[in-house]
Amino acid sequence: MSKEHENPDFPDEEYKRAVEKAMSLLLVQDRTEKALYERMCRAGFTQEQVAYAVAYVKGYGYVDDYRYAENYLAYRKGTKSKKELSYKLLQKGVPQQILREVLETYEHGEEQRALQNQLSKKLNGAKLSEMDFKEKEKIRAHLIRKGYGSSDVRQIMSETEQREHE
Repeated sequence: MSKEHENPDFPDEEYKRAVEKAMSLLLVQDRTEKALYERMCRAGFTQEQVAYAVAYVKGYGYVDDYRYAENYLAYRKGTKSKKELSYKLLQKGVPQQILREVLETYEHGEEQRALQNQLSKKLNGAKLSEMDFKEKEKIRAHLIRKGYGSSDVRQIMSETEQREHE
């Protein structure tokens, strides 16, 4: 490769290699800025090289925490509670402000559907109306630990029992 085709923006070959690694990681899966930074550090690049590479790919829009959070929410909102999604996104390094904005689109009805799905999964074909108090409490506690409100859990469980009696 001739010198005229090389990008003069890279301070040296290691920085160029870091940018190429960042791009290859993003081709495999979308990542938050924090996740990319951590993965690049584990790959053996210096903090300066990683910071340069992350800034480079971010400058081209390849890393966008807002887009990542929107996509994450879109694919998982029917399966997890708002609280659990919030926790997972915070772990992945999505900033609080972005998280608040994205979670505003999560409607209560979607969380109710997710709760119903979780209950059905937990029941695994069994009937809630045929369970004793202890078994019901175990399920209720599980759903509350998953981030659903206790009043929502009580309501969904009650509605499920009523449907089973019909």
